This record gives sequence, C-alpha cells and structure tokens, in this order.
Amino acid sequence: MKRLGLLLMCFATLALTSCSAIQSAASSDTVASATGQSCGTAVQGLYSAYKRTGTIDLTNTANLNNALTVATAYTNLKQNKGNSNYRKAFTSGLIASSAGLITSANATAFVDKMLATAGLGNINTQTVAQTAATASAIVTLLSVLKQ
Repeated sequence: MKRLGLLLMCFATLALTSCSAIQSAASSDTVASATGQSCGTAVQGLYSAYKRTGTIDLTNTANLNNALTVATAYTNLKQNKGNSNYRKAFTSGLIASSAGLITSANATAFVDKMLATAGLGNINTQTVAQTAATASAIVTLLSVLKQ
C-alpha cells in the first residue's frame, strides 16, 4: 500500500512537471506568434508607404511606430533565433498579419534577411533621431518583398 501511494505521488509529480513544461512552450509560442503578427502588420504598413512614395518618411508618426515595432520584433527574434518553435510561431504570425505581403514562399527569406539586417538592432526610441540609418535599415529589409 505504501508503494502504491509513493508510485502515485511520483506519477502526479511527473504529470505536473510535464504540464508545466508544455504550458511554458505554449506560452512561448503564443508570444512568438503575437510578436510576428505585430511585426507583419508593421511591415505591411511600411511597405505600403515605401511603395507609395519610394522612401520611408520617419517624420510620419505611423512609419516611426512601425519601424520601432519591427525593431522590437527583430530583437525578440534575434534573442530566440536558436529556438525553432519560436521561429515557426513568429513566422506564422508574420504571414497571418501581413495582408498577403509575406507568404509561405517568401517568409523564410524575409526572416533570414531580418536576422541579417544589423541596422534593425540599432533602432530604438533614443536613436530614431538618426533617421537616415533607420530608414536605410528598413529599406534593406523591405527589399526582400519586391512585388
């Protein structure tokens, strides 16, 4: 009887530990997907502005906010670049929210370019005053999406 109780306690501990690990992974995927979605929306906004004018005007508040959103997504993606689940969830969110701009066909190239565009890591609220560098980094990223 003692053995059965001990065995049940071990199973209960294992079940709780497993559920906790699964919940943590699911939570991480939810965050990655949400980050990808906000990035996709921002990229779509930036691309529309770029396609319309041929430049990224960072005196425009919407463009500025979108550039900061992309930079934040870049930072999060860079921190999790070794986590394939994070990257998949991020990419799914990106595709879902970019209004068809980022597709399954170009998403990998876009995410790879995003990770390789070092200038994105330098965009933050303090450095936005350096609009030429910020715009250059964003235009480099958007060049993947020539449509």
